[in-house]
Amino acid sequence: MFSRTTARRRSKEEGEKPFWISYADLMTAMMMLFFIVMAVSLIVITNPGPEQDHEKRVRNLCEEIKRAAEGVKDVTVDCLTNRINFGPQAFFAVNSFGISPSTKSKLREVVPVIISVANKNPDRQLFRRVVIEGYASKSGTYLHNLQLSMRRAEEVLCSLFENPGPNERGLTLQEKQVVRDLFLVGGYSFNDAGNRSSQAAQRVEFRLEFLGYRDGTSSKQAESLPPSDGLDGFGACRPRVL
Repeated sequence: MFSRTTARRRSKEEGEKPFWISYADLMTAMMMLFFIVMAVSLIVITNPGPEQDHEKRVRNLCEEIKRAAEGVKDVTVDCLTNRINFGPQAFFAVNSFGISPSTKSKLREVVPVIISVANKNPDRQLFRRVVIEGYASKSGTYLHNLQLSMRRAEEVLCSLFENPGPNERGLTLQEKQVVRDLFLVGGYSFNDAGNRSSQAAQRVEFRLEFLGYRDGTSSKQAESLPPSDGLDGFGACRPRVL
């Protein structure tokens, strides 16, 4: 009688004990979870989405422009900011927007490189435009510096259409037409000078703009940059006094 009661009570207590997973089973489950996460991560990395693929194509296009411009002295292409910097040769004197002949020659040397790469690259349809950005220092009033920086950018654009010297390379008619269609000018006052010195703030840079993924270029067929239309009536920039 006593032994039967003890047996029944023991079987009831054993049945009420909770289930505990063993340490080995727990480690096996964690390892399986780790392998699943790693597999998913590898799939995402090796098979990027359409937006990541678009960004990669844009970066490759910029990198090709960068490699092509390596032979041009003092010219730096930054593919993180998509900017082309000309160094000290693109600095301006205080309250001036005049460009030296050597700087004009350098500009006419870089622009054909941009046009050539953008035309040959299979992703050339991603190339939107080039913005010539002028800047001013922190000295002076806001509106004065805004006008000054705009004129600096305009002067750079005008220099691209000037006739070169006897030993200089000028832009061809088709290259000038591409500049007319794709190059824009923009001016910034001292608000965009950042921590640059007064001299470095008075500069001009090129900003490369590319079409975004949502601009509908993914399925667009590759096209050449605007073709020549046979027009050469560009006119000439008038001398200006600040």
